[in-house]
Amino acid sequence: MTQHSILQTQYAKKASQYINILNDLRRIGAHSAVDLPTVVFCGNQSAGKSSLLEAISNVQLPRSEGTCTRCVMELRLIELEEEWSCQISLRQEYDETGYRLSQPIEAKFGSLIKSHKEVELMARRAQKALLNPSKNSDEYLNWNFETHYDDDANTNELKFTKNVVCLEIKGKNVPNLSLIDLPGIIRHTEKAEDRKFINLIEELVKEYIKKEQSIIIATITCRDEIDNQAIVTLAKEADPAGRRTLGVLTKPDTIEAATHEIWLKILKGEAHKLSLGYYVVKNPNKMQLTNQITFEEAREEEEYFFKREDPWKNLRSDRIGVKRLQLKLSELLIQAIKRDLPKISREAQEKLEEIRLELVNVPEKLSENSKFEIYKMVKKCVNKIKLETSASPGSHKLWQTINAKFIEFNNNLFLSRPIFIVGKRSTKFDLLKNEFCVPHPSQEDQEDQKDTLKEITEQQITKLIIESRGRLLPGFIPYSPAIEIIKDIQIKWKSPSLECLDGIYGIMFDFAYDVIDETFSRFPTLYDEMKQVANKCLDDCKETTIKYIDFITKTEINQPFTLDETSIVISKTSFREKLNEILKDEGSEPTDALDMIASLQAYFKIAFKRYADTIAMTIIYAFIDEFTTKIEENLMEICVNNKQQINIEDLIQEDHSVSFHREDLHARKKHLKNVLDSLRKFGIK
Repeated sequence: MTQHSILQTQYAKKASQYINILNDLRRIGAHSAVDLPTVVFCGNQSAGKSSLLEAISNVQLPRSEGTCTRCVMELRLIELEEEWSCQISLRQEYDETGYRLSQPIEAKFGSLIKSHKEVELMARRAQKALLNPSKNSDEYLNWNFETHYDDDANTNELKFTKNVVCLEIKGKNVPNLSLIDLPGIIRHTEKAEDRKFINLIEELVKEYIKKEQSIIIATITCRDEIDNQAIVTLAKEADPAGRRTLGVLTKPDTIEAATHEIWLKILKGEAHKLSLGYYVVKNPNKMQLTNQITFEEAREEEEYFFKREDPWKNLRSDRIGVKRLQLKLSELLIQAIKRDLPKISREAQEKLEEIRLELVNVPEKLSENSKFEIYKMVKKCVNKIKLETSASPGSHKLWQTINAKFIEFNNNLFLSRPIFIVGKRSTKFDLLKNEFCVPHPSQEDQEDQKDTLKEITEQQITKLIIESRGRLLPGFIPYSPAIEIIKDIQIKWKSPSLECLDGIYGIMFDFAYDVIDETFSRFPTLYDEMKQVANKCLDDCKETTIKYIDFITKTEINQPFTLDETSIVISKTSFREKLNEILKDEGSEPTDALDMIASLQAYFKIAFKRYADTIAMTIIYAFIDEFTTKIEENLMEICVNNKQQINIEDLIQEDHSVSFHREDLHARKKHLKNVLDSLRKFGIK
């Protein structure tokens, strides 16, 4: 069946459609987001790769001695019943610094080419445009290579680029294929400054062939032993099972006499086995190229060689020749496209959903009204602070931490309680312990509390009463010993109060900074300004609260007082009864000291609770609530009054990493939507 008759079949038309959708996806840069089926031509320098690609595409490509190919080339070959044409495009996948773009940019280079003869020169010009990224590519549309090509290359800004020259060729007798041509692998360079290309090209080859969707076309010259060719090693590393590698043996006319056997074994699959096997091709030698042999003549020469030359003439012809290789490559690629398109669609949808979820956590781009934008951010920040400090439904984390600090304060305050030792047996009277909700201390804490708790003996109180007794009637107890004991206990209360305030200051500091970081961190200057405002508010509120604590403590210490006569009488009676029980067991009589102990315990019961509540309420009102009010006022001051004459524009200079990340996500989102749109139009959902 002739090429023309194949073209008329439904298969050929469908094949063209599959190649078209693949080319469309590449054109919009889908391969940067999802892996696409790719036929990758690679091989050592001078392995005959360029000649092979020319034979497949029927166009002459840039070539010369040395490392000619300085960029990746993509050949899009589409079989159509129309006049032959070639459109060259430039696809930028990396920026000037070598950073991969989130969405490649492809643009046409020049007008549609109608003559085969014009392709090679325009492809060179396109390559030169890529190697001079700072210049407008149009400057090279009519570039005149006045010197030798390699000499001209010395004038380029770059010696090598990962960006791509694309050739889209359509017409009759054009195979349905889409190929990636990589620079030839090199092991030595004439110039020392070119040595870096050895690793650079090898890494580029690895990058392309490592992908599971890549069909590796390993171009292997018969002029050199197969084990000495780098592409063989690289292909094995990327595809250990040899499942997606196809070997193409070139230059069979250079095989030394009596060494054909090893190459025949390879071709037959008896050595260096690959699932896709090997093909052997014969392309024009250097002299024939110099004599400008045509593509038609080259194919006739190839067919003649394999029919007449030993040992090839005795082999089956299904794996011999460029035309059969063309058909096989087209078949492999179309099978891969059919197989992978649904998977590509699913992968694109999954990645699109990931980006949408990620964008939820990325701040939106600001409008041009700077003051209004700052105002919105301040309101957002203040509302978050109010939500937590007011313990709104669902916002309890902050208060759980603060309450833990208040419980700690209550416990520390309780450690200043007195322990009275009474009776002949020196019984420890710690009735206040049962009046407070204090966790039972651990053994270690009990040991620490022995040094903390103040013990007062009945004898010490008796001595104080005697020493304080002046002109009093018998039966009356002096008041001054009670005041002395109360003050001696209460003077310790300020320290745990300030410790509590310090702890809550730290909690509020971390909380405020977290909210400010969440709201303003993408604007470094504004972020620093807001932290300073928050810090000053916290310090001012703390200073005010310390004054209140000092006042409350002095009020307590100044003179014992309570209006709750009923409670103190009831508590004293209860405590006295418990003391009397101790005396009764010992057979002792009540004393004035025991009466004072009962009175002191009754007063401490009221004073401890009153002081703890008052300090906690003061910290809540003067520090937490006041900070919530002041932070709103002071933050609003920046965007409303701006008394400090701060440049608002400077404040909202966004962190470059944030804006870059947002733009990158949006670009990738748009990119993936375009990919999915193209697939849907093709019928893939």
